[in-house]
Amino acid sequence: MQRIPPLAIVVFLAGLTTYCESLRAGQGHDLDRVRETAVQFARQQLAGQPGDIQLEGAAVDARLQLTPCAELEVYLPPGTRLWGRSHVAVRCLRPERWSLVVPITVRIMGDAVFTARPLARGQPVEAADLDIRRVDLTALPAGVLTHATQALQRVPVVSLQAGLALRADMLRGAVVVSTGQVVKILAVGEGFTVTSEGSALGNGAVGDVLPVRSASGRVLKTVVTSPGVVEVR
Repeated sequence: MQRIPPLAIVVFLAGLTTYCESLRAGQGHDLDRVRETAVQFARQQLAGQPGDIQLEGAAVDARLQLTPCAELEVYLPPGTRLWGRSHVAVRCLRPERWSLVVPITVRIMGDAVFTARPLARGQPVEAADLDIRRVDLTALPAGVLTHATQALQRVPVVSLQAGLALRADMLRGAVVVSTGQVVKILAVGEGFTVTSEGSALGNGAVGDVLPVRSASGRVLKTVVTSPGVVEVR
C-alpha cells in the first residue's frame, strides 16, 4: 500500500472540512485558510534551516470567489526558492480545478560575519577584524560567512571597507609557499611515506594545487598541506 505523506493528509482533511463548511454556508473557499495552508507548507519546507525562521503570508485578494475545494495541493513552482520575498502555489484538485499563488515573505535571523574595520588586500584576517551580527540572512548576498572561523587567517583578495558583510569569494587562503621556494615533498602510501625536496613553480595557500619541480627535473602535481610542505596527489 502506498504511504500518504503526513502533509498531504493534513491538507486533504483541511480542504475537506472547509469544503463541507462552505457548502453549508453557501460560500466560496475560505481564503484565509488558503493563506494559512501555504504558510504551513513553507514552514515545513524550511524545517532544519539554521537560524530563527519568520514567515508571513500575504492576504489573498478578497475579491476572488473560489469554488469550495475538497482537496488542496500545495507546492513550490519550478525555480522558486523560499528566501526573502517568495511565493507558494495552491491549487484545487476537486471537485473543480483552480489555482492561485500566495506571496510569502521569509526572514531567517542568524549570525553573519562583518568587517569591524577596513582590511587591506593580502592582510591576514584576525579576530579583532571581525564583527558578528544577528541579521536577516535573506537580506544579504549569497555566500555570506556565518562563522568567524570561516574568515580567520584568510586574506582579502581586494581591500575591504568597514561594516561589510564578508562573502567566501572575498577571501583566499594566506600564501604559505612562494614561487621558487624549496619545499618538502611528501609521497604517502599505505604504510609508508617518502620525503624529498623540490622547487615550487607558483604561490600557494593550504589546500591549493601547486606544480613542483622535483630534484630530477620532473614536474609533480602536489597539494599544499602546510607552510613549505606539499603532498603528491
